[in-house]
Order: sequence, then C-alpha cells, then structure tokens
Amino acid sequence: MKGTSLQILIVSLCLSLNAITFGQSPVESYVRPNSLKVGDTVAIVAPAGILKNRQASIQQATKVFSSWGLHVVLGKHLYAKDDHFAGTDAQRAEDFQKAMDDISVKAIWCARGGYGTMRILDMLDYSNFKKNPKWIIGFSDITAIHGKLHQLCIQSVHGMMPTGVEGQKEQSESTIENLESLKKVLFGEALHY
Repeated sequence: MKGTSLQILIVSLCLSLNAITFGQSPVESYVRPNSLKVGDTVAIVAPAGILKNRQASIQQATKVFSSWGLHVVLGKHLYAKDDHFAGTDAQRAEDFQKAMDDISVKAIWCARGGYGTMRILDMLDYSNFKKNPKWIIGFSDITAIHGKLHQLCIQSVHGMMPTGVEGQKEQSESTIENLESLKKVLFGEALHY
C-alpha cells in the first residue's frame, strides 16, 4: 500500500479514532460529497505556498483531469506571489471562497501545501459549502482545511496535489498509482488495499 491509498486509509482511521476518543459522530455519519462524473468541474486553487516554476506541473495535472472527462478551472490568483505565499491572504481566501461557493465546481484541488492555509481559515465562510459540500483534496498545509471539515463533519481527501504531477510526458509509477487511487475516490469507486 503506497501513496494516496495509504493517506486516505490513515485519514479514515484518524476520523474513526477521533469519534471513539472524543465522542464525536462516527465516520459513517459524516457528509460525503457527491462522487464526480464526466463533465464535472474541478477548481485548482493555491491556499498556501507560492507556485514558483510550477506551471508545467499544473498544466500536466489539468491534462490528467481533462483525460478523466473533467473540466478544470484555475483560481484567479493561482500564480500570484506575496513573499512565499501564493498571493496575499485576501487573494488566497478569495480564490478558495469562490471555489467553495460556485455550485458548478464539484471538487477543489489544492495546488500545493507549504504554509499559509491557517492564515485564511477564519476568513472563509462555510455556510454555502455546508449546503453544497464538495471534495477538497490536498495534504501538507492543506491538513488545516481537513481539520476544519472534520469539525463540520464533512469528508475530504488527504491526497496528492497538482504540483506532485510531474510536468513531463512520462509519469512515475508512484504518481500513476496515486492518480489512479485519487480517481477512484473522487468517482466513487471502491478502494481495495
């Protein structure tokens, strides 16, 4: 068991342990966003670190999702820069909020981690998102968002990010495996370990 499959299993186990330890709702009662289907839209946003020299990876990730029949939109400030952040706190929050509120967007794929997500968590309004939950995908600093979604009892995916998709024609075996696991989760297919 490698990569995304292991990460998804770990998140599920952590949620179960939290439910037992802290008396929270069992994982089964967590809201599961709708599975994706061909034609759905996925937004790529950068709530944390700058995407310096990462255009090729983002393009490759967009091609992968497009090959799955998904439409990809990029956050307005995806390539913005403010020190080591992907734009100011306000710009990063704006992109994330727009993706959360846009009912045509069915999943949010965080471009990369690093640092900065904690700085925007309290700037986000989750009221529309709770009515229309969607998959949020990422790890590293994006775990802050997973934590917030855990408080809201909404499932999310602790999985690979677009910057992990090599900007080249040939993908490594581990990247292929991670992408296959991610696709299965997003499209509602069962994972077997």
